[in-house]
Amino acid sequence: METGSRVEYLRSLASKAVDTAVELRLAQTDPLDASVVGVAAAPLIAELSDNDAQHQRDVEYALHTYVLLLVQQSGDTWYPRLLALADIVAVLSDDGTVDGSLAFTLLEEALDTLSITQAGRVFAHIERRAHTLCRGVSATGGKGIVMLRMCNALLRRIPQATMAELAGRVQLFVANSFTLSERSGVNLRGDSDTTHVAKADEDDDDEVYQAFWLLQRYFADPQMLTTGEATTKFVEALRRTQEEFRSSSSGARTAAAVTLVPQGTETLRHLTAPALLRMQLTDSAVKCQVLVQAIVFLRHVLGLSGAALEKLRETATNKLVVSGFVLEDSELAQLNDLHRKANKQLLSATNDRGLFSRTVHFV
Repeated sequence: METGSRVEYLRSLASKAVDTAVELRLAQTDPLDASVVGVAAAPLIAELSDNDAQHQRDVEYALHTYVLLLVQQSGDTWYPRLLALADIVAVLSDDGTVDGSLAFTLLEEALDTLSITQAGRVFAHIERRAHTLCRGVSATGGKGIVMLRMCNALLRRIPQATMAELAGRVQLFVANSFTLSERSGVNLRGDSDTTHVAKADEDDDDEVYQAFWLLQRYFADPQMLTTGEATTKFVEALRRTQEEFRSSSSGARTAAAVTLVPQGTETLRHLTAPALLRMQLTDSAVKCQVLVQAIVFLRHVLGLSGAALEKLRETATNKLVVSGFVLEDSELAQLNDLHRKANKQLLSATNDRGLFSRTVHFV
């Protein structure tokens, strides 16, 4: 059989397999039912049963051309078929019938062709099939490289102003696909991200406002504590903020609802308007966010100070992150006191009998 005719034949087998999988509601099975794939794609699998390398390449090429034709279909007919195809190839990739990276390669090609809204719908299905798709994934080769490339390409297309949730889901998908010890996801040098720090209005002379937003600069860059009187300023700012949180707890626990509509590409990432400060100080969600930031920050600093630092220097394998903080005993005592108060306030910041606080400490 000529090459063109064979590809057309294999593409027809793929189309029939997809149609059968749609009829059998393969995409709705949870977890993914490999037996349904065996029934739906039996003729296609038979083409791969002789372990001939050329036959496998022909099948994979036919699937590449089929997925490009599939996403060009009018209306919404492409959607269930693409999900069925992804499930079929995921099972075949997982059991070694086809190349292990083929599923992500086909999904990458489909996502590049679809609009960002359509890509978001497909990505929701990818999340559901993560267990099968990401089994045995590695960031240094194979399907891990293709998955990273697919997700990074999708992230570049997502508008942060209107689809930040999707961007976060993609990032979580990547993070959950690899182990915590994966080198590519570890901050080996202990670098801080200082490019996304909330900027307060410097012209406002409200001391509480300035103290509240000054904390964000410290949280973003802990090394600020090593400069000049920075530790004293941080202690004063956090103490002032904790006092405001405590005094606001005696009044209304939540602020009145405020409706804010972004204009154009404006984002509501940091609401630093001075007029919003009193609402923020009484809002339990804001309290929880700032207190969790303070707890994480103080644990980090205290873990790299004093006796804890000396112990870490003896046992750490990565000396780059063991820079440490040179703090006086009085400063350590102040930071420990702030840490205890932050934990106590977090416990009472929500009406959930301490569930949120326990969850934070567990994580």
